[in-house]
Amino acid sequence: MPDPSANAGLPRPRGEWLDQLRPRLAALKLSPAREVEIIEELSQHLDDRYEELRAAGSDDTEARRLALEELDDHDALAREMRALRQARIPPPVVEASPRLGAMKDVAQDLRYAARLLRKQPVFTLSAVLTLALGIGANTAVFSLVNATLLQRLPVADREHLVYAYRGSAGGVFSYPQYEMLRDNSRSFEGGLAGWGGITASVNAGDSAELVFGVIVTGNFFNVLGVHPARGRLLSPADDVTPGAHPVAVISYDFWQTR
Repeated sequence: MPDPSANAGLPRPRGEWLDQLRPRLAALKLSPAREVEIIEELSQHLDDRYEELRAAGSDDTEARRLALEELDDHDALAREMRALRQARIPPPVVEASPRLGAMKDVAQDLRYAARLLRKQPVFTLSAVLTLALGIGANTAVFSLVNATLLQRLPVADREHLVYAYRGSAGGVFSYPQYEMLRDNSRSFEGGLAGWGGITASVNAGDSAELVFGVIVTGNFFNVLGVHPARGRLLSPADDVTPGAHPVAVISYDFWQTR
């Protein structure tokens, strides 16, 4: 029989089954560390069976007694020990082995992994947070790529739309350069519009909100061939009318939420 004092420095297994399980494993001559590991696994099995019996209507004493009596059955203990060995050392894959057996092994491995994660909550929390951050970042990047590169733009004749820039590094045009190109180019059938990204502060009462948008030339929406849901869009007259009030076009979502 293993010396109980040899396990004094090892972690105590889950549940309250230690005194009941150790005598049953004495004949196996296990190493102290392996004995504690098996006791932890069998304790989890007894905890699960105890909860099932309590849910079925057994009181505390009866549920403990029935769970231990089932474990006293030689075949039941052998099945549990076999499952533990499979969890640690998977059997070699045999050609033409039944798919059901493979799925059973996968389920057993998943249960074993879940128990290990429960034993190390700090590591589990760190792993979950890391995965959550990684998945969240990848989802955000994919959403941006999907919206800007994969989805087709909701504009007229989108296959004829061209993005023009200066130089090989995507340089921008100054407004005088844009005007010269717009007035002298014969390469653009539907015209040439200019735009540039901006941030703006939207004030409502005592609160202010930073929003992102673009500042565009008056013919921007004409070139894209889009129409407003309500009101009017910009026109070239908005570029040249002296003293005119600045105007803006807001998106449907901004209109609905603000």
